[in-house]
Amino acid sequence: MGKVGFREGDGVMLLIPAGPCEIELDELDVTITWVDDKVHGSTAIPRSDFDMHVASGLLLVDRP
Repeated sequence: MGKVGFREGDGVMLLIPAGPCEIELDELDVTITWVDDKVHGSTAIPRSDFDMHVASGLLLVDRP
């Protein structure tokens, strides 16, 4: 399985760690939050990127 990355500002590419995440969907963006050990992380990515990651299986979404 591949990895999903994000940038903080103009910085280097960082990876979203494998594991449970919370997502907040907006029309244009998706906010993803997670806890890796005791570090809380968060990023916003374009909705089109999120949809592409879900369609390709890089992000698995549990839907109620």
